[in-house]
Amino acid sequence: MNIGILGGGGVRSPIILRMISEFGFREPIDEVRIYDIDRRKTDAILKLARAILDRQNKRLNIVRCNSIEEFANRLDAVIFTIREGFEAARATDERICLNHDIIGQETTGAAGFAFAARSVPALIKYAMEIKRHSPNCILINFTNPAGIVVRALNIAGIVDVIGICDSSDAARIHSAELMRCNRFDFDIEIVGLNHLSWTTRLIHKGRDILQDMLYRDDFYEIAHGPYEREIFTKNGLFKNEYLYYYYCTEKALSGMLEERETRGEYLVRKNAEFIESLIKEDSNERLIQIYESYLNDRFQTYMSYAYKNIKRRVAENESEGYAEIALKIISAIKDRQDLNIPMVLPNRGVVPFLSDEMVVEKFCNIRGGEIIGNPVNASLPEYEENLIKTISLYENLAAQAIVNKSYAQSVEALSVHPLIGRGVAEKVLKDFVKAHREYFEGYR
Repeated sequence: MNIGILGGGGVRSPIILRMISEFGFREPIDEVRIYDIDRRKTDAILKLARAILDRQNKRLNIVRCNSIEEFANRLDAVIFTIREGFEAARATDERICLNHDIIGQETTGAAGFAFAARSVPALIKYAMEIKRHSPNCILINFTNPAGIVVRALNIAGIVDVIGICDSSDAARIHSAELMRCNRFDFDIEIVGLNHLSWTTRLIHKGRDILQDMLYRDDFYEIAHGPYEREIFTKNGLFKNEYLYYYYCTEKALSGMLEERETRGEYLVRKNAEFIESLIKEDSNERLIQIYESYLNDRFQTYMSYAYKNIKRRVAENESEGYAEIALKIISAIKDRQDLNIPMVLPNRGVVPFLSDEMVVEKFCNIRGGEIIGNPVNASLPEYEENLIKTISLYENLAAQAIVNKSYAQSVEALSVHPLIGRGVAEKVLKDFVKAHREYFEGYR
């Protein structure tokens, strides 16, 4: 079996490669292919990855490809994890948003639109090339914002891409940690979109234990995310951490504005230091120590503006979530194994108040290689249901605008979003276009 990592020079790649080496697919891994346009960074990341594999006495045939054609040939599964414009573009997006006094976060609101506008055209090109050479290849998307990306790829005719994210599975992950069992021992019901979801049921041994867990002190201690207890338990729903930007908009914005650096600016600086350290280092042990220190610092400072009055807890193996989900999905489809896991896919009747083509985050079962979404039975409070409808409309409009390269549709999409609004939409879009002219070329 051949697995590809598109954007393989990213900082998650050493974790993905290590987990592939440990995973135990039924079919042996012939090649793990890497394609990334930043050769210098990719060399440093692969140097680190080989050090990790050597320490664990693992062998993996890693092939760095020089063209997308070489990468795409006879590929069984691919993970999309590209960042067009790199961290510098993210930093620019977030600073533009804050200059307009709106939330500046890479996947949420206006910055998320800019991220998608850069990523989607490249992903369409790459996905079509992969499908031309390897029509049965499993497409797994990490690239954010996953809802817009998956919807845009669907509009462009790539209908079998699977979006993944570990944030919607947090209720299972934390419950399993507390109860000392496997998260796959639980079933859940989730309602919403990527980075906009609520867990409404948590089933363990046939019983819904969500309400019991929400009000336990020890569960709150490990699972609260950015929320104070009142919001954490509100309406008896377990909330995705990204809902913080909607439940606590003013607090989030004021916290961002107070910070010396945006998250993107911080990562530009830290990632440059990290890559330079890898390039200069020859000791395998020191390479690994540098990486562990980098990851710890990265996770400890994540959403720092939200944790000024709340203790930030970094879970053990927090960095492995995406990779584990991706490999389990590939294995379940290829090896015909059963799996229950959230995915970012077209609705197809799961959420009753959204049309079938809208992309949602839904709890799915894989059986016999087929993906089956579990219909949602729970009803949400009015605010939460209306928020899903509004953001779903925004994501659909944004995806159409990006695929069509339409300036007018872009303004319309940004105007719909409650964290942006009509008064700011065109102003912020003009600044994105000015900052990223090559990505908005051809917009009319």
